[in-house]
Amino acid sequence: MNRKWLGILILVGVAAVLLNTSSCARDQQLVSITLSPAGGFVFEGFGATGQFTALGTYIHPPETKDITNKVVWSVDIANFATITQQGLITYTRTDGCGSGLVNATFNSKPSNPSSGSVMIGSAPVKGFADGTMTCQ
Repeated sequence: MNRKWLGILILVGVAAVLLNTSSCARDQQLVSITLSPAGGFVFEGFGATGQFTALGTYIHPPETKDITNKVVWSVDIANFATITQQGLITYTRTDGCGSGLVNATFNSKPSNPSSGSVMIGSAPVKGFADGTMTCQ
């Protein structure tokens, strides 16, 4: 009878050790962010919209996930467009000018940014007249 209890205790101990060691699923690490559409948008006029999606590529185990609602969206050119937290961009210029990048930023520790890692994915955006004499 004592052997039976010893065997059970050993199994419980091994199970406890295995449950407390880090597993790949818990330590999954983001290695890149890709925006879709990768080629971005060319806006045809004031109020034109486009929808971006952020796809995160992870390792341990390798996997690609939609992280659109887990990133912080921004546009790197002033007075060009607005972008929502869901990746919907709206062109706000009337002249068709301007170009820049839409950025999706993921911080692994948003509550303590200095101790975490930051990953950024980008895609281009521009107005239909950008690069023409109209925009000089």
